Amino acid sequence: MEFRRITPDIYSNKIEESKKFYSEFIGLKLAMDMGWILTFISESNPTAQINILHSDKQNIDNSNVAISIESSDVEGLYKKALTENIKVIYPLKIEKWGVKRFFIKDPNGVTVNIMCHINNSAMAENKKNV
Repeated sequence: MEFRRITPDIYSNKIEESKKFYSEFIGLKLAMDMGWILTFISESNPTAQINILHSDKQNIDNSNVAISIESSDVEGLYKKALTENIKVIYPLKIEKWGVKRFFIKDPNGVTVNIMCHINNSAMAENKKNV
């Protein structure tokens, strides 16, 4: 069996804020905007996607929803998050298992883990930058 993609669907009553967050901050391309659904893609890997679906509910609880986005520029996004006052809930850290990451909240309350895998030889060098 072949799987071509797995895409998270996030319900939102903050469509414009979501559009700005995922396109301007994260850097994904808005590939589809039908009003009730937005699809964002990575230009370098179009199967890496996130859907934002409009909901009329006032209180959408995404507090238990988390997504991970592997980036080639984790440090750059971390600095950008701090500059743009995006809520950082877990600061930039190199984990002992070889992952550099930080967590933020998107406009919908979704926890976004921005991360990259690093090899062991790069771990010592990268610790200097954290």
